[in-house]
This record gives sequence, C-alpha cells and structure tokens, in this order.
Amino acid sequence: MVLTVYRQASKERPDGTIVYKGEDALPYADGQLVMVADGLGGAAAIRHSSIKPELFDEDRLADTLFGGVFDDYSSPALLDYVKKSFAELRSVKDCYTDNVNNIKKSGYFASRIVTAIVLRELLYNESVAAKSIFPALERECSQEKRDELVAKLGKHFTSLIAEKLREIAKNANIFYESSYAGLSLLGTTLTAMLYRELGSDTEVILLTAGDSRPYVWTEKDGLCQLTRDEERPDGGMTNYIKVSDDEEFTINSRYMKFPRPCVIFAASDGCFDSGRFLSPLAFERTLLTTALEADSPEDMGARLHDFFAENGRHDDSSTIAMKLSGYSGFDEFKRAAERRLAETDRLYTSQLTGLLDEDYIGEYERSMGGAPDELSLLTAELKSNENVRAYCENTVKDEAEELTESDSGVRNAAGLCASARSEVKRLAADIAADESDSGDLGGMVEAVNGFNAAKETYESMRAEKFAANLKSAADRYWSDNAAALITDIKEGRSTLPAALAAEIKSAADALSEKLANLGSNAEKQKALFDSYDATYTKYLGGEDE
Repeated sequence: MVLTVYRQASKERPDGTIVYKGEDALPYADGQLVMVADGLGGAAAIRHSSIKPELFDEDRLADTLFGGVFDDYSSPALLDYVKKSFAELRSVKDCYTDNVNNIKKSGYFASRIVTAIVLRELLYNESVAAKSIFPALERECSQEKRDELVAKLGKHFTSLIAEKLREIAKNANIFYESSYAGLSLLGTTLTAMLYRELGSDTEVILLTAGDSRPYVWTEKDGLCQLTRDEERPDGGMTNYIKVSDDEEFTINSRYMKFPRPCVIFAASDGCFDSGRFLSPLAFERTLLTTALEADSPEDMGARLHDFFAENGRHDDSSTIAMKLSGYSGFDEFKRAAERRLAETDRLYTSQLTGLLDEDYIGEYERSMGGAPDELSLLTAELKSNENVRAYCENTVKDEAEELTESDSGVRNAAGLCASARSEVKRLAADIAADESDSGDLGGMVEAVNGFNAAKETYESMRAEKFAANLKSAADRYWSDNAAALITDIKEGRSTLPAALAAEIKSAADALSEKLANLGSNAEKQKALFDSYDATYTKYLGGEDE
C-alpha cells in the first residue's frame, strides 16, 4: 500500500487560468521507491523565461528533456510521471511570459528533472534497483564491505545527477537568467527511499540532500526522523543539489532496517514545518488521526492534502510519498494507529491541557525575555493601567504645567494673543472717545477676529503641549518610582490611596500566579517534548536498530 500527498498553492487569473506557485516535484511511490524533492524557491529564484517551447507540449516534453542524454527513456512509468510532474507548466502555456509570476523558477525545474533522473536510473539500471542492490548487500560478508557498497551508491547518484542535470538543462535551454549574483541554478532537495520487504523486516537505503526528511513510523516507537536536516542555524542549507561550476553537492546514502509492520515515508518541509506543529508529536498525531478518518490509503492522502491546504500556507507546497509496509490491509494499519494514539494520549497529551495547542515554552520565554524579573514585568504591565496613570498624572500636574508655561512655542503664542488683545482694547478706547466716529469699526472687527484666532492658536498649542508634558512626566515618574511603590505595597507601608494600592496588589498577585502557572506549564511541556524527542531522534545519532 502506497499513498502520496501533493498540495500546491495556486492563484486563479481573471481569464480562469490556474497558476500553481510551488516548486515541489510530484511525489513518487511504487514497489521499490518513495521519493520527494523540494525545489528551492529562494536560493534558486531564477525565473526561466527562455525555456524551449517544446516543454509546454506533453507529447514532446520527454524528447526535449532526455534526447541525447539517455539512450532509452520509453518506460511508461517514467513517461507518465514526467508528464504529470510538468502539468503546472502546461497550464500556463498561453500566458507564460505575460506576468513574471507565471514564469517558473529554477527550483521548479530542478525538482522535477532530478526526480525523473533518479526514477529513470532505478528503472533502467538493474545494478542499483532494489531487486539487485539489497541482495548485493546481503552477499557481502563484512559490515565494512556493506558500508562501502552503500557509500558507492551515494557517489553514483551524486555524479549521475550532476552530469545529467547539466545536460538536460542545456537541452531545455535552462541557464542563469538573472541579474542577481549568488543564486543557484537548478537548486533542489531530494529524499529518496529505496526499499525491500523481506521476511519480518523492511530494508531501506536513503538517498538524501538538503532538508526534506525521511521518516519511519512503528506502533512501538511512533514517528522517527531518519536524517538530520542539512542546514545552518539561520535556516540556509549546507548541502543541496544544484548546477554550479564552483560548488559541489553530495547525495548522502545510508542503509537502515526496520521491523515490519512499519510505515516509511518522505516529506518536504511544507509538511513538518507547519505552524500548527509545536512538536513532531503533533505531526505524528495529525497523520494518525487522518488515517482513522480515512477509508483507504488514497482517502488518507486526499485528507492530508486538505489539511495542508488549510494549515500549510507558510509554504507553497506540501508533499509526502508513503509506503505502508507489512500490513494485511488499511484497516490493520488503522488499528495500529488507534492504539498508538491512545498511547500518546496516556504518555503525553493527557499530562498537560493544551500540550500541542498552547506554546507555553515560547510564551514564558517571551514574557521573561523583555524583563529581568517579575517586578519589571509588573511595572511594565501597570504602566497602562487607567488608575495608575491617573495617579501619576495628578502627582506631576504642577511639573507638567511648569514645563508647558516655559515652552518657547507656548510663550510666543501667548505673546501674540496678548498683543491681539491690546489692539482690540486700543481700538475700543478710540471709538469710545469719539462716539460719532465710526471709521474704526471695520478695523475693530478685523482686530477681534485676529484676537480670536490668536487665542485659539494659543489655547490649542497650550493644551497639546500640556498633554504631551503630562504624559512624559507621568511616564518618567512611574519609571522612577514604580518599583519602590510596588515594594511598599507588598510590604504594607504604602502611602498610595487605599483603592489604588489594593488594585496594584491584586495585579501583582495575579501576575505572580500567572507566571507561576506559565512557568510550570512551560517546564512540563518541555519535559514532555524532550521525552517524546528521545525516541523521535533515536536514529539521528547513527543507531540502526
């Protein structure tokens, strides 16, 4: 039983054309191979506008890519895969260069070409196919010889992909079409799992480059990651496939064996890096709960597609290729999934409410990260409290008044207002002295209007400056005195109004309780995640059993 998940972000154009935006290749799963590849959308963000037009033609696609590169590529399985893998390119055939967002990036072509190269090799080169390579390993009498054979396989695919990717790029007219230096031509990850089911075991040879992941799941151990992500702390990858004259890449190879029944699968980071997953435990439970809701492997794949369509928006693509190995049928796998879910409930989710939904660890770190202690947190929290602000503003009102009166802008506005008032008084005195003379009445109206404008300007400026000074002085007062005021309240010697002191004490008690609970939950969450990770990461140290 195999299944695949292929979710890509898309956008509908006004003319109804669907433009798909992801760089992940079509995932592949058959009787010897599960495989995904995630084309790099950032590091390989070269848009290829000059590709051969034949790539848009379903019937000429394979010849355009592989002609002169491979002697034979007529396998129906290979041709069908390649046609389906490039379906998104054909959907924008008539509008490819109309909009820059329709033009496919280098990572898009890379992931599809690399997976085609791997599939073609496994279909045509019997010496590396599962039916040959696993018996060859079995015949080797020493572990050293077996390790050499596995390493040789990795080197074979490294050189094969490097050579053929370059030749196919020339066929397709894929070259460095960018004014920006430092991008990767045809950059992609690869996770391919070549496998054989034999007796009570499933044997696997991993072929990997980059940060897509191979996994194994068993009812006993749950989900286990099989290789470390090849990336730096800043998220940039240290190894991935690319066409470059000055940089090399490596296809890592590793042999592993797992007791049946088990599930082996490969996934791109659009799956396991979903923002919904605080821990790999959440990823495992999503897979298992989806299985319980499904009627078949195909239905499970369709439901996972819908899940990532809703919860995988952080990435343009989410892809999985999965093999259910050693189960008599899908129902048997579902029963195993149900038992494992019950076990994870018992060991983990029942131990802490909100374990997989609330980021207690992150919230606690954020709470304490901006302040050295609880008192500082409380000081910051109460700064915006309405009653605390009213108390601080009342305390510094005289200071704010003094600052406002001494402000040069306010003083100038006051002077203009006083001058306008004097002008009005002068004109009024002149008119009163000679009641029969009305010649200055027009000037009086103008002077009064001028006075009103000057007065309004002064009062507005004064009010604005006073409000700003009051806020600034109140903030400064609280910053300078909050710690002492809160300490006095806690120790029962506060001189603050009783109601305000009680409110601050209540806030302090509430914060103490909140931090205590949050810290306790964060500590418990970390312990539970660490406990789960001990098994989840068991193979990352090199163990093979």
